[in-house]
Amino acid sequence: MAALTLAVERLAAATVLSCHGALVAASAMQLETALSQALLRPELRIVVDLAAVAAIDCTGVMMLRVTAGIAAEQGGALVLAGPNAQVVHTLRECGTLSGIATYTTVQAALDDDQGAIITAPDTAPAATAWPINRTERRSA
Repeated sequence: MAALTLAVERLAAATVLSCHGALVAASAMQLETALSQALLRPELRIVVDLAAVAAIDCTGVMMLRVTAGIAAEQGGALVLAGPNAQVVHTLRECGTLSGIATYTTVQAALDDDQGAIITAPDTAPAATAWPINRTERRSA
């Protein structure tokens, strides 16, 4: 099983779920349990702190998306905070970055600081496609 530790902090206006490790298929049950419990709270704002998450896969992303949908249906919100560049890239590739508000820090998420929402494009270099033109192949 992938290593994942979770810490829950219940504040007056939100529940902060701090994750440490990898949000991947092997840790999905841990994440699902913590998110399900957070959905039971009367203040239905959930901040998922991703600052200490080294990696996330499609299972982890899907778990966040489903929970965000349930929270929205109940009049609340699930937001993300503090992801590293690799996690931001995965969130963007899965189409989640545009669907779930993602803030630079937990405090920005708690304050709903619109200026701290991550929207910039990836800074990772794009993969270079194999040249199609035979002339380009010879010179490459």
